[in-house]
Amino acid sequence: MADAPNDLPTVDPDNLAEIICAGKFNVALLGPLATLTFTHPRPKVAPMMDRNVGDVENVVRARIVIPAKGLQHLRDVIDGVIKNQLSASTFAAAGGPSKKN
Repeated sequence: MADAPNDLPTVDPDNLAEIICAGKFNVALLGPLATLTFTHPRPKVAPMMDRNVGDVENVVRARIVIPAKGLQHLRDVIDGVIKNQLSASTFAAAGGPSKKN
């Protein structure tokens, strides 16, 4: 019988690079799957090159599809990082809120 996915070793044979996604994001539920879509704002190429105009748009940079059941675990992991590992100064440096509401 195969190992459970969480028991398997983690490898990165393609050495995937990080992608900056500092724009809008969305979660779409499609049956048993959830699609997380991330964007990053950047200028449109033609206006920038032809007229030096910074006409900015949010460009989709990443789409990740996970089982919808995994959203709860993802939320718990993110919540734990926010509660236990990030300080107010880290939020401010990353562009998030600099004080708690």
